[in-house]
Amino acid sequence: MAIPSELQNLIQEANKSLSSHPQHDLNLGYRHAIWVVFGDTGHLRRTVLALSTVRHVLPIWNRRFPNDDRPQQILNLAEKVISGDVSKAFAEKESQKFWREMQQLGYEDSGMAFTVGCAAVASLDTAIVDENFDLDEIDFNLTDNRDIEGNDAAFFAACAYANGAVWETVSGRGDSAKRLEFWSWWLNVAVPNAWKVLQEDEKINIPLPEAS
Repeated sequence: MAIPSELQNLIQEANKSLSSHPQHDLNLGYRHAIWVVFGDTGHLRRTVLALSTVRHVLPIWNRRFPNDDRPQQILNLAEKVISGDVSKAFAEKESQKFWREMQQLGYEDSGMAFTVGCAAVASLDTAIVDENFDLDEIDFNLTDNRDIEGNDAAFFAACAYANGAVWETVSGRGDSAKRLEFWSWWLNVAVPNAWKVLQEDEKINIPLPEAS
């Protein structure tokens, strides 16, 4: 199905912001706006977007941990949440367990590969409770929380792809070019594909940021 004009315009504005950002990061506010355009009944789309985001960076995990399939286990569990084959209560307990395991990996010498696992856990949380955003209050200048627990799958996936969070790019650790590559894929491929998951008649108008 065709991408609605509201979403097309938002993707265009997000691409402009991404290109002009000093470290080529996509502000959380733009992701919020995209989730809103998916509609307040768009939980499935938002979950599909989160899952596809994790799958995009899964090779990073597999190269570092070739014998560890925990991210895939988490993705499989998220799909079972969507289908109703497991209870949300069970999935929540598993999410908490996997999150602790991924944080432990982060304390070890695993580079940024552990953030792929964090992204998988975040996608599971999306399947369980949806993304965390305010339908009526969009701030395009909103950035990701440095207290990373609760951040979305795309944040963690970008960390894995660019070898560091955006604030680590400033310190010279991350790769701004790779960050641009990731977010460009997310905006121009992953988001449109997630929209096409199901028919959505509801239209929600999001005021775009004013040109500076």
